[in-house]
Amino acid sequence: MLNAKTGLSLVLLASIAMPACKTQQTDNPDVAASYRGNNQYEADIVTARRRNDYDDQGKGIDPKTLRQIEDDIRTVYERDLERCLEDSMAEHDTRFLRSVFTVEFHINPKGFAGEAKVLSIWLKKQNAKGTHVEELSSDELKRCIIDAIASWEFEPAPEVEYVHTYKAQLGEAF
Repeated sequence: MLNAKTGLSLVLLASIAMPACKTQQTDNPDVAASYRGNNQYEADIVTARRRNDYDDQGKGIDPKTLRQIEDDIRTVYERDLERCLEDSMAEHDTRFLRSVFTVEFHINPKGFAGEAKVLSIWLKKQNAKGTHVEELSSDELKRCIIDAIASWEFEPAPEVEYVHTYKAQLGEAF
């Protein structure tokens, strides 16, 4: 009868007695060389270019500066735009106005905004429930927006002249 000690001894003895297997080389470089140049698909193989040459894209703006510009507009300067809407409310003798507009303006490397132009705008009168009543002239609102943007200053300033496009929604209905 075998006990655990003799069983373990037999396993060790058998592993020592077995000859070690030699690893076989499966890749023969001569075999690969015999196919080179004879491959029927070689013309179809597309190889990647290791380097792409691009035209100079110019200088850019640091993403942190861009985020700061957008944050300043939203938290500080949007109040100027709201005042413009309030002036339109006084002009049209109603408290129920709303407006959507897109404005484009330049910010120079010193941080000053200017050259604003309103790309699209509408000004609508609504009732107390927010239902559209009529569309109004937005000429005064447009002038006020352009004048307000002319007084804006950004810190940190962009590294290069930057054209920013801003879309706003003003009024109680938004």
